[in-house]
Amino acid sequence: MEFRLLGPVEVWNDRRQVSLGGTKPRTLLVALLLEPGRVVTSERLVEAIWAEDPPATAKGILHTYVASLRRAFAAAGLPPVIMSHRVGYLAQIPPRTLDKDLFEQHLAEGRGAARKGHHREASASFRAALSLWRGTALGGIGDSFLRAEADRLEELRLAVIEERVAADLGAGQDQQLIEELTELVALYPGRERLRRDLMVALYRSGRQADALAMYQHGRQVLIEELGIEPGPELRETQAAILRSDTTLLHRAKAAAQLPRQLPSPVPDFTGRAEEMARLSGYLTGPDAVPLCVISGQGGVGKSALALQTAYEVAPHYPDGQLYVELRGTTEAPVTPEEALGRLLRELDQPGTPIPAALEERAARYRTLLASRQKLIVLDDAVSESQVRPLLPGGRGCAVIITSRNRLAGLAGAAFVDLGLLPRESAFELLSRINGPERIAGESDAAWRLVNQCGGLPLALRVAGARLASRRQWSVARLADRLDDEHRRLDELAVGDQAVRASIGLSYQLLPPLAKTALRRLGLLGMPHFTVWVAASAMEESLDVAEQALEQLVDASLVDLVDADATGQVRYRLHDLTRLFAKERAAAEETEEACAAVVTRVLGGWLWLVEQLSEALPTGMIPMRATTGLTHPVDAEVVRAVLADPHAWFRREEESLIVAVELAAAMDLDEIAVELASALSAVAFEGSQYLFDNPFAAWHRTHQAALAVARRMDNTLGEAKLLAGLGQLSYERDSFAESREYLSQALPLFRAAKDTRGEGTTLAALGAACREQGYLPEALHFLGKAEELWDDLADSAAVAHIKRLMGTVHLERGDYAASWACLTAALTLYQQGENRRGEGLTLRSMSLYHRARGELDSSEALCERALAIFEDLGDRLMVAYCHRSLAKTRVRLERYDEAREPLEEALVTTRTLSDRWGEACTLRTLGELYLAEGRLYQAKSHLEESLRLWETLNIALFRARTLRDLALVHQALGDDATAETIRSEAVEVFQLYGAREYGESRSL
Repeated sequence: MEFRLLGPVEVWNDRRQVSLGGTKPRTLLVALLLEPGRVVTSERLVEAIWAEDPPATAKGILHTYVASLRRAFAAAGLPPVIMSHRVGYLAQIPPRTLDKDLFEQHLAEGRGAARKGHHREASASFRAALSLWRGTALGGIGDSFLRAEADRLEELRLAVIEERVAADLGAGQDQQLIEELTELVALYPGRERLRRDLMVALYRSGRQADALAMYQHGRQVLIEELGIEPGPELRETQAAILRSDTTLLHRAKAAAQLPRQLPSPVPDFTGRAEEMARLSGYLTGPDAVPLCVISGQGGVGKSALALQTAYEVAPHYPDGQLYVELRGTTEAPVTPEEALGRLLRELDQPGTPIPAALEERAARYRTLLASRQKLIVLDDAVSESQVRPLLPGGRGCAVIITSRNRLAGLAGAAFVDLGLLPRESAFELLSRINGPERIAGESDAAWRLVNQCGGLPLALRVAGARLASRRQWSVARLADRLDDEHRRLDELAVGDQAVRASIGLSYQLLPPLAKTALRRLGLLGMPHFTVWVAASAMEESLDVAEQALEQLVDASLVDLVDADATGQVRYRLHDLTRLFAKERAAAEETEEACAAVVTRVLGGWLWLVEQLSEALPTGMIPMRATTGLTHPVDAEVVRAVLADPHAWFRREEESLIVAVELAAAMDLDEIAVELASALSAVAFEGSQYLFDNPFAAWHRTHQAALAVARRMDNTLGEAKLLAGLGQLSYERDSFAESREYLSQALPLFRAAKDTRGEGTTLAALGAACREQGYLPEALHFLGKAEELWDDLADSAAVAHIKRLMGTVHLERGDYAASWACLTAALTLYQQGENRRGEGLTLRSMSLYHRARGELDSSEALCERALAIFEDLGDRLMVAYCHRSLAKTRVRLERYDEAREPLEEALVTTRTLSDRWGEACTLRTLGELYLAEGRLYQAKSHLEESLRLWETLNIALFRARTLRDLALVHQALGDDATAETIRSEAVEVFQLYGAREYGESRSL
């Protein structure tokens, strides 16, 4: 009975070949034979046969294939081979019947003989292994992830050929090898080891010129086909031949006795030039460091970098290379005793007894390496205690260690913390795996893949391998499949490579608290976070949370970003790690626990925002939280935030938005509503530009919270958010839209019996009406609001309403009422130590004096307001004060003092997208140019202002600009046009009851 995989897939019983059927049954059999005695799940078999496009009846067809194979085996007289299991099937075959197993057995025997210097025995074993091959491995299985195993076997076959040639060279069979090596080099021109051995054989046969010609040909092939120079061993061999080095005559024999245990380097290794240069410098430079540690998250390419570097520096360590896989991410890492046992068997004379105790093994190991120059690679270490006994004592040897943990306790080591691939290198890696033409042909989709894989080499290789095994797929098809975060980790798996499994290995090794932290941070899904967020999520102190985060950093599952301007250290999760952690949260945390985590963290933000609101009074009426959902945060955090609120908001912006959207998605309506409302009160209303993009952030948080409030029938929450959207429209100068939202919110506040919300909304409606020139309506709403706030005895709210009423009375020309309201507002603001409210009121008083022609008083009050806003750092109100001062100075005929501040104000309003302020500033510049007699500049600026007022649909200010423009036309001698547009302006003044109507009548 024989099962053959090293060529076309075949099964034989004596001299009779078993009929296996078509491609799919053969693929099924191969999937079972590659794991004999182990259960392969039905899902895995379906994927092997149909890849990602199985038919709906795949499992039924799978049973049919199993039945047909069983019938074929029975007809050929074979005992039962395929056994059923509740989750799949397994192949039960006798020992020594699978050619792959026999091949690997001969290979192990050959390598053992080669290590002992028994070259002829090694060659015989290698030849026996190679004799089992009949063609391309796994022939006839079609397009499947099993092709990855076929590629591995093919690469192993070539390695065995190279090792057999080395054994024959060691046995002195130079002449006999030349013809065979010439043929092998022609077949595999890029295999440098074969070319090197041919050069040695030619040189030892007296054919020095032919040996050098062989080098030149190889160099040309490598440059033309791969764009690289020959490797160090080939270059060294050429140099030795050029100088007629007699030691080369014995080099092959000596080399065959030296350990060459490094696995093959990754063929499409990409990027990492900087890291390789650093490592090579450490290991070969004048101040060489004999110990280098490469750390980083799973799948980031630590082993690939270690091997690439090892091959690069190997010529500096002529006594060979040792390689030990320490299995640090498995449940059973290799112990130091086990590793030393393997190393001593390699280094010591055959038959030498190995000491039992760890200390004795380590001492013997150091003794054997004391006078040698070997390179040792310790792959996948778990801890310092695992690798310390494996470190040589002298400086002649060098060690490269890879680990997911940082191993910071290794004294004297040079550390390379390996990060993600840069985007360009990631794109290049995809190109190398799939061919540059295919990737370049869909570059947009390829860049999407790069972003979805987050620069993680393992993810990129898996994505690339899936594309390579599915030539009929477009790159865009895989990118579309990866768009869905819920299935991205499912998609990033091929063969025995899976991103989820790689991250899972690190996760399983974490202490319990670190696991909890990772799960809950994954659930939150924030782009970055500080220690207090982790502490709130874990319900632990800052110290405990920081310890857990440091454990996650050491395990390369969390990245340390930096310390922000507030002094808080910030961390982040890689996107794929976040998805894994979110899965673990769903699997290991209850729904109640997840809801509590989100509520606590958002409650912490709510607490911080309320502290900001109290420390930075806005002069407006805040929409305070009413549900008691705040979660106090450590006082140290509060102090750091208050030290620089602008910096804090800019760093937290995206996290705050994500948090509100997450709460909404989890139906946590109350906390979503409260945080969104609180953000609008302090982050926008008080100083619009605490966020980088306040309007987008406000809109996203409010829309998410509004959706969940309506879904959960939260009437009060819906009212708050509609009021917030009304304020957003107000800040964007969309006053009609603002009134629409506020009008929807008002009856909801009344239905919820929320007097405070009702009063706030009435005041906001009054402000929106004022901006559009609806002055009687503004006084109506503000009067209703004042009644409510008087009853609530809230002096800050009353001050806000009084100031607004004072400005409306001023617009109507009722100076007595205006001054009474403004002086009352100023008193209340000053009593409450609300500097921003005081500044706003002083500026309004300045406008009052200017309207009455009391220009010196106007200038003095506006300068006081300007000083306050400069101290508060409020750029927009500084610009508004500069414009007001400029207008006063124009009337005082101090034109030079007015020009520069006006130009600065125009830049500020445009930078901050304040169209209302921009239109006002353009109008004031027009007035300045008119006063100076620069009529065409005046006309240009006034017409630009006019267009903005028309866009904003603000008729009263448009009319004021028309009145100024009429003066320009009159000065230009166009009396007819001047009279037409002046008449239009007066009609608007009359319609809106503005003070200018009375002024025009008196004129």
